[in-house]
Amino acid sequence: MRAWPIVVLVAACSGEPALEPEVGADAGAAADPDAAASAGPDAGLEPQPDAGSFPFACAPEAGPGHQDIGCDDGVVYDVHVSAECAAGGCGLIVDIHGFTMSGDELDHHTRMRALASPLGYIVVQPTAPGLPSSWAGGSHDDAVWEFVRATAARFDVDPDRVHVMGFSQGGAMTLRLLCDHADEIASVAPAAGSACFDGGAPAAKRPILYTHGTADVLVNYDLTAPPLRDAVVETWALTDHQIMAQTDGYTAERWADASGTVFELWSHDFETEAFYLVGHCLPGPITSDTYRCRDEGQFDHSLEVLRFFGEHPR
Repeated sequence: MRAWPIVVLVAACSGEPALEPEVGADAGAAADPDAAASAGPDAGLEPQPDAGSFPFACAPEAGPGHQDIGCDDGVVYDVHVSAECAAGGCGLIVDIHGFTMSGDELDHHTRMRALASPLGYIVVQPTAPGLPSSWAGGSHDDAVWEFVRATAARFDVDPDRVHVMGFSQGGAMTLRLLCDHADEIASVAPAAGSACFDGGAPAAKRPILYTHGTADVLVNYDLTAPPLRDAVVETWALTDHQIMAQTDGYTAERWADASGTVFELWSHDFETEAFYLVGHCLPGPITSDTYRCRDEGQFDHSLEVLRFFGEHPR
């Protein structure tokens, strides 16, 4: 992630009521029961003492509900599993926070636990260690992905419906995970954080929905979004371009190729009330949450992400 001009410590603000999604996405039918989850164990990992032959050292427990799982490296994982998904065959969404945030605070902004579960997804929201919490340097990328594999194995996740999203540092981490694990990922939705294509490309083409505020003072739009767009479009030869939506506040563009690989860029002019954040925010229902945009006429970032994931299984 690019250097941050201002170091700001913010506390999580108030949450909001769960909203019913209106997403034109597949509701998440169960996968073929004969299809095995793609997550394979690392040969060097020791199984949990009480897990029998289960090969992962840190993993959620079987069964529905919400779990907080702390692993030895200091990362804590919020895992949200519906009764349907505990029985197997659901998709999985990894939702990654930004600098100073936590999995709980990010969920106030994305509402993934409330919105994604009815669509047939398990939601994993890791919290980085440290004060302030930070994913800088990518030192926890491998551990987070190992936990994703463990969760997929525990709940017999549909390997074609594993998606990653993230905001700010979490957006950059999302793209790093795509570069490292494209064979295990269906599609991704990073916001306000770029990586991966500036030093290479994923081993396989995967659909990307990228969101960024043009007035962002922490992660500069001009230095981040257009270079990422140009690199993806050129690397993957995405020649079919269209404007999906355009208002006074935002523009949604799509580039695609004949095989169905898609890059969507959602650029917006929305801002927060905080002078140190300005456009570093996620569009959606207007609330007092720190990183929620405040202007009228917004699109709902979370619903667009779920729409995109539903349209783009592996």
